[in-house]
Amino acid sequence: MNKLRKSLALIATLAMASTALFACGDGSSTAPAASKADSKAAEESKAADDSKAAEESKAEEGPKVEFPDEAGSKLSVLSWTGDDLNAMIKNFAENTSYNADDIVWVQQGSKGQEAREKYATYFAGGDDADLLFLEADWILDYINNDEYTAPLTKLGFTTDDFKGCYEYTVAIGTDNNGVLKGATWQATPGAYLYRTDLAEQYLGAKTQSEMQDKVKDWDTFIASAETVKTASNGKCAMIDTLAGLWQVYQYNRSSAWADKDDKLQIDDYCKTYAELAKKCWDEKLVTKEDAWSDGWYAIGQDGSTMGYFFCTWCLGENSMLSNAEGGIKMKDKVDADGNVVKDADGKAVQEIDYDADGKVQPKNPDIFGKYDICNGPSGWAWGGTWFAVSPKCNNGTLAHDFVKYFTVTEDTMEKYALAKSEFVNSPKVMKKIVDDKSNKNPLLVSGDQFAILYDAAGKIDMTGKITAFDSQIKDKFNGVVTKYVKGEIKDYDAMIEQFKKDCGSIEGLVVE
Repeated sequence: MNKLRKSLALIATLAMASTALFACGDGSSTAPAASKADSKAAEESKAADDSKAAEESKAEEGPKVEFPDEAGSKLSVLSWTGDDLNAMIKNFAENTSYNADDIVWVQQGSKGQEAREKYATYFAGGDDADLLFLEADWILDYINNDEYTAPLTKLGFTTDDFKGCYEYTVAIGTDNNGVLKGATWQATPGAYLYRTDLAEQYLGAKTQSEMQDKVKDWDTFIASAETVKTASNGKCAMIDTLAGLWQVYQYNRSSAWADKDDKLQIDDYCKTYAELAKKCWDEKLVTKEDAWSDGWYAIGQDGSTMGYFFCTWCLGENSMLSNAEGGIKMKDKVDADGNVVKDADGKAVQEIDYDADGKVQPKNPDIFGKYDICNGPSGWAWGGTWFAVSPKCNNGTLAHDFVKYFTVTEDTMEKYALAKSEFVNSPKVMKKIVDDKSNKNPLLVSGDQFAILYDAAGKIDMTGKITAFDSQIKDKFNGVVTKYVKGEIKDYDAMIEQFKKDCGSIEGLVVE
């Protein structure tokens, strides 16, 4: 377009010059020769067009990456888990000119909350950092601190680059001053994952739609849970853990845990949930297992629970759902020379063991693949992780390309979604995958979680609900509720008093 403007400007100038020569040529014309004023006007017009074209060209190119590219330095990515990052590195290297060893995982703890604390210590030490993963519950701690994160404009992005993402993810990645500092590759709607054989045996539900009718709202869900308890003689509970129930229910709180003045908010929702949790515990509608324990996965196989409340990132090949189905076989990873690859601690790195047809091999074939998915009693989302760029980034181009691959470019986002069974942060991409029926998930009877989760993702609303204290407040509230339902706290009022006392240790939170 810019070349065309320049060409038109040049043609116009030549045409004017041609007219002047014709008028002076053989004296047969009575037209006057072009004046100096006309020539000057033509030159000024051409200069203005060229200047405008240059400005438009610059605008089209967009902002430049402001971080340097230090020779020999690798892209250092801070994270508490390699589950996402290792899959990303593999997919990125397979589809770009970069190599997998151009990117290094800098592990910071093994849980998000640990990373929240370790990042600050890491930055204080001055070690290399290019990108860092931030979790939804504490992302505001970091994007509102310019010592830890830089605007994404410095990585060469504008807000327009993320117009195709789910709006709530962009809002969460924006700091208090309206500066975009975080971009995520995922949306994280949740659903109810259930054993199809148990659903048919105890509830008579043979299809996804029939199962959804049995769990369509909380009253119906609890009624079905009571039916399952009776039909199974108390052996099977609808709900896997109190933590699972909490994860779904807490999302539906209508207000934030802290107001604009950082004051703790306690409302009727708190009592409603506490009483629901106590009912489920007392009437054995939930198992006594703890989330993340070894027993948590065992109950998914022995019939102690019908299902789990899981979200998008729980449903891939080597995931939480996979573990609930007994897990898949793994093997030692070897390099091109046949040597076992080891991690920093000298332990063999494991990778998925596929059969000759490229399929995963289950450890428990009797249970593997018997689960399916339905929306459940209410919409909800669980967590989510954002990229942020460190002010110390010294691999600007690679950092830009890595973030763009997973959060902006639609065709590579689709590649990653299908490779990892990841619900990526693009309604357009996910709609295409659903319409194409291109996702194949061996963990599910229906073979596809995206068809259910696509509708759920469009209903996620976290506007005004995110605060810098969320992870700590929610952890403390769930803690006192657990003590209350187990009888360790005598009543609801005493529970709230303990909750306030516990929250008093949260720095910056006002508790009255």
